[in-house]
Amino acid sequence: MQELFLSPDLVIRILLGFAVGALIGLERQKRMRDDHSLGVRTFGLHSLLGCLAAYSFTISGNALVLIYATAVSLIILAAQVFYKLFRTMRKGMTTTIVFALSFVLGALVGLDSVPVAPNIIGPLQLLSMTISFMVFLVLGFKEELASAVAMVERDELISAAELGVIILFLWPLIPQSVQIGPIEFPIFQIYILVVILLSISFANYILVKKYKDKGTYFFGLFGGFANSEATVSSLTDFHCRTGRKHPDRIALSSMFANLAMVIRNAALILLIDPTIAILRFYAVPVIILVGLGLIRGLMVRRSNIIEEKEEEEEIDTTKISPFEFSAALRFAVVFTGVSLISLFLQEFFSDAGIILAAIVGGFASAGAVVAVAAIAFSSGTIVLSTAVFAVIIATTMSVLNKIIYVFATDRDPVLAKKVAMDSLTLAAGVVIYLLVLASGLIHIV
Repeated sequence: MQELFLSPDLVIRILLGFAVGALIGLERQKRMRDDHSLGVRTFGLHSLLGCLAAYSFTISGNALVLIYATAVSLIILAAQVFYKLFRTMRKGMTTTIVFALSFVLGALVGLDSVPVAPNIIGPLQLLSMTISFMVFLVLGFKEELASAVAMVERDELISAAELGVIILFLWPLIPQSVQIGPIEFPIFQIYILVVILLSISFANYILVKKYKDKGTYFFGLFGGFANSEATVSSLTDFHCRTGRKHPDRIALSSMFANLAMVIRNAALILLIDPTIAILRFYAVPVIILVGLGLIRGLMVRRSNIIEEKEEEEEIDTTKISPFEFSAALRFAVVFTGVSLISLFLQEFFSDAGIILAAIVGGFASAGAVVAVAAIAFSSGTIVLSTAVFAVIIATTMSVLNKIIYVFATDRDPVLAKKVAMDSLTLAAGVVIYLLVLASGLIHIV
């Protein structure tokens, strides 16, 4: 019997075929200067043309419609280029390039195979959607991206390019794992995590450098996402260079760095263990730390210690720069070293080893311990309770190590006492939660 309705796969394919182009056209339409500009309808229909032509080829095996659609697309592109260059005398080819790209994205949607249940979209369709969204972001935040690039100095840009080349060069050369004595070290997974964390550092460095004149709080928060220890050291150095005028402000900024570190670790856990088994229990200390941090901020504001006027002198951002190769290398070595030590302790001392690694390694790199614990749980080598205790203990140690970093930079006890009070208060709340978990009042299952 003849079907009267389209299959769900075909309906989704048609909708996606239009949407991947229309999303790009939405951004282009915002920048329209006249009625002849390309917009949502033109981009959407152009990508739908590619989708239908490609789908007809996959169904019939006849490339005639696909060739015809490609020829029509090329004619439209040629006409658009001619009109723009010789009639309007405008410069730039961005609209032409993304218009051509919309046809390709639609064709990817049409060429994809029927997804296997329970998936509702195929890999090529997902790729097309991802690229469409990425292009939308790049075009939509043009001024912001240009401003961010302007913040980067020439030497930093060269260092970033060198680091990117090294990362891309190493990618295909690194094996999935290496055997080191009795343990199998997941070197490629550690490598991916280092690349991800360096990327996070890159993004937050741009934010910190762009808005560092907005105040120490912004610096502490976004710098903490990149490297909380380096951020607190920079804040303390800034405190010393400005005559130690506002210790409460610097202490609160250091707390923000701790809170950012905690949130980053939560994101790292979710990335490695998408089942959220660990995150269910880690969310409680996150809430405790963020809640206590907000209370501390309100107390400082109510006591009128915080002044509205920001410091005229800028904070030195070089200590948290991820561009310099030596800084990136030190970060990678520390992260890998802590990960390796954690795995050895786990091998020789079983579950107790990962807890010991969390206590010791948390002072150097909580992110490394959190990553190792999450990887070990995902691979089934440790139980959930051990992973939960390890990530919480490592985070607590990282909160407490700020006391050491402050005292090492500024021997004056005023700031160190305030940071110590804040860090101990945060840590105390988490320790109480750990005791509740250890007592069995909350079952880790």
